[in-house]
Amino acid sequence: MSDYELVYEPSDDTFLLMDALQYEFDYDNADAKLKLQRASLIRITLEMGCGSGVGSICLAKLLMEQRERTDEITEKYNVNHYVTDINENAIRTTLETATRNGLCDSAVNAYKCDLATPLLDELQDSVDVLLFNPPYVPTPDVDVKGSSIETSWAGGTDGRLVLDRALPQIAHLLSWPHGVAYIITVDENKPEEISELMAKSYGIKVIPLVRRKARNEFLSVLKMSLTRNLNNNNE
Repeated sequence: MSDYELVYEPSDDTFLLMDALQYEFDYDNADAKLKLQRASLIRITLEMGCGSGVGSICLAKLLMEQRERTDEITEKYNVNHYVTDINENAIRTTLETATRNGLCDSAVNAYKCDLATPLLDELQDSVDVLLFNPPYVPTPDVDVKGSSIETSWAGGTDGRLVLDRALPQIAHLLSWPHGVAYIITVDENKPEEISELMAKSYGIKVIPLVRRKARNEFLSVLKMSLTRNLNNNNE
């Protein structure tokens, strides 16, 4: 519990993201065959702003279950999970969360950094699943600074200051044709505007996947997927 004085404690938004992943990758649900086929293509995942790491670890365990059920490469875990956070305590906590949940050290690549900036070249067009629970609370822009726990929730104007910087990176990183991103937003973030921006600027389709009221706000998980090969389009 002492970690939560330094790292964002899993809350309603975290649990909504986990529910979205469960919906997308739980093979006991409908369309199990299609989900298994899709999961078999996943080689690289990335969580920006990992916090406690439970989002990535939830996804990792779902994918591990898939491989166990299909008897595919169960002896060697063949998905690489990347996590980033500007808070060094979040990196430490995420790695401990991974260890306690049975992930081997080589399966999680952790970086203390802003968004995914140092990974843009290495992971260009190769991230199959991207997770981001950004600091979305509308605040004065001056609050969005530093690397302490406050950076996990202070989002600046419309709660979009950090998210807007992340959107070009998301478009740069997603793999073609099956890469997807799952992003937490609140209504104050103007998700319709985000959808229009991603479609117009990057050819990325955005749909609201799940939505839930949490106290005085409505939380949504936006699912983003490529509609065209960005590299071919730019040539």
